[in-house]
Order: sequence, then structure tokens, then C-alpha cells
Amino acid sequence: MPEQTLPNERTAHIPGLDPEATPILGLGLGLTGLALGLRPRLAAVPLALTALAAALYRDPERVTPADPGGLYAPADGAVLRIEEVYEHRFVHSDCLRLSVAIGPLSVPVVRAPAGGLVSMVEHVPGEYRPVDDREAGECNERIYIGLQSDWGPLLVALVAGPLGRRLICRARPGDRLEPGARLGTARFGARADLYVQRDVIDLATEPGMRLVAGVSRIGTLVPL
Repeated sequence: MPEQTLPNERTAHIPGLDPEATPILGLGLGLTGLALGLRPRLAAVPLALTALAAALYRDPERVTPADPGGLYAPADGAVLRIEEVYEHRFVHSDCLRLSVAIGPLSVPVVRAPAGGLVSMVEHVPGEYRPVDDREAGECNERIYIGLQSDWGPLLVALVAGPLGRRLICRARPGDRLEPGARLGTARFGARADLYVQRDVIDLATEPGMRLVAGVSRIGTLVPL
């Protein structure tokens, strides 16, 4: 399946990197060149910081398998936990909540676990507890993105962490997305929670498993 681009996305100036990285890398390389001319020994400092910025702003192209029955990872990272909850904002049903910890150096892009229509986007201010805190999903700052899929409603939450306090949503209500489409970014250590109705998924993942957003199949959706 080809890479999905939303109508409101900016085209990356540097392939594989978020467009926001362009001015940062330009400044870093400029400072490196200046240091080489004045104090060559100091050039390693801005060069290292430029490399770190490039790592933090990665946004690689991903190709999601063409499997209409598959449910795919919403984020890069490790599965923190899978638990049963009642979701009252969008799904309005008993759900499985899959929580994925996005490390500070992980690719920060959160992607659609399945295709569907964006029906809800809601920003909720809050705290900045560690992402492995059981209450972080209800207390921390977060952005909810609700999708109406062929199997019913799915909800993805971008949850901020102590350092990752900047959440960016790329989806808008009315967008029709393919599986693996970019939903937003959560940088510097955050969390992505996926809520799916308990009786429509055959889950194929477990706590501790490493996932790749839009590529790792985490389960099979069962039609209602």
C-alpha cells in the first residue's frame, strides 16, 4: 500500500525528516561551518547537536501491508500494557487499550492503525506524569483522534510525557485515511494509546513487544 499523505501535510524538504527539522539542521550545519573556520576543535559540538536533532525529527516513509483485516501499530516503541477499560469519549463500549511507550529517540510519528474517517479530534490539557504511570492516560495532556473504521470506532490518544510536552495533530475531522497514515507527532518520550472494541479484535501482541508504527501487525479486526 503506498504511503498516505494527508491534504494538510507539508512536504518534507529533507527526505525522511519532519519539515520542522529543515531550519534546525540548516542552523546547525551553518554553525559547524563557522566553527571549522574559526575554531576547528569546536566544530564537533554543533555537528553532534545537528546529528541529534536529525535523530529526533525522523519521519521515514512507511508502507503498510495491504491487508484489510489487519490492525497495525500506532507508534514505534514497546507495548507497556494491554488492559480492559470502558471508553466513554468516542467508542462508548468496553475496549482493549493498548499502550505503546514512545522512547525519546524513537520515531515520534503516530499513525492510523486502520483505515477510516476521522470523526473526532479533541485536545485535553493535563499533567506530565511518566508515561508508564497507569493514570497518565487519563491525567496527562493528550490529543484524542477518533476513526470510524469498517469494523466500528477506533480511538487513538497521543499522550504527553515529562519531556515530550509538545503534541502535534495532523489529522482533521472529515479526513479519510488509509492504514498507516500519519496522525500526529509526540516527541521526546510520549505514549500512544489505542482503544478498540473488545469483541472485534483478535489481538496478537503482548507487553514488552517492540512495534514499528504502520508496519507491525498487532491483531486482526473481526467484522461486527
